[in-house]
Amino acid sequence: MTWTEALIGVLREGVLLALALAAPALAGALLAGIVTGVLGAVTQVQDASVAMAIRVVAVAGALAVAAPFIARQLGAFASHVLAMIPSLGSMS
Repeated sequence: MTWTEALIGVLREGVLLALALAAPALAGALLAGIVTGVLGAVTQVQDASVAMAIRVVAVAGALAVAAPFIARQLGAFASHVLAMIPSLGSMS
């Protein structure tokens, strides 16, 4: 394996990891948006600040719940990348 192939592999893993780590926040925002939309339609309260506050709380909650998973995945990726550095020098 050349260093170019190794770099492409690490970049691919990094992009997939970024997608996986963003998923809890996006899911929280999606669910909060749906709930806010339904509540706004039922109560006829169309205040944007209420919807934004609910979304912020939902995203913060989702990130707080997913924080151990995020930290574990980032740590594993960082250790994998740092372990690859010495072997990149010997690749041609």
